[in-house]
Amino acid sequence: MFSRVLVAIDGSEPAKKAYAKSIFLSAKCNSKLDVVYVVQCELGGDSATTFEIIDELKRKAMKILEECKNEAIKNRLQIKTIIKIGDPAKIITEIANSKNYDLIIMGNRGMGAFKELLLGSVSLKVMHHARCPVMIVR
Repeated sequence: MFSRVLVAIDGSEPAKKAYAKSIFLSAKCNSKLDVVYVVQCELGGDSATTFEIIDELKRKAMKILEECKNEAIKNRLQIKTIIKIGDPAKIITEIANSKNYDLIIMGNRGMGAFKELLLGSVSLKVMHHARCPVMIVR
C-alpha cells in the first residue's frame, strides 16, 4: 500500500507522535522510511554568530535523527535520514515530489486559526503542494 514513506520531524511533541505512527505504519506495510529534519533558518546575514546558531541547530537535528535511527533499529526497520536547511514546507514538498513517496507523515503544531490564516502552517502548505497523501498527526 505505502512502499515509500517520508516523515518530517522537528523535535516537537506532534513530530514525535508522527514519527511513532510512521514506525508503526512502515512496519505493518513493510515500507521504506525516510526521515527529514529541516532546520528552519530565518536568520539574516553572514556573521559568525549566524553560522554558529545554524551549526547548533544542525547538531540538534543530528541528535534527534540519531534517536530516530535507534528507534527504527529496535523495530527492525532501516531508515534514511535527511537534514536540510531552509523553509520546511518548501523542502518537504520538494523532497516528496522528487522521490515519488506514497505518503508524507507529519505533526500538527496546533497554530491558532487566526495565526494560521495569516501565516499558514507547514502542514497546510505541504498538504496543498505535495503530490501524495499527507497524514497529519495530532
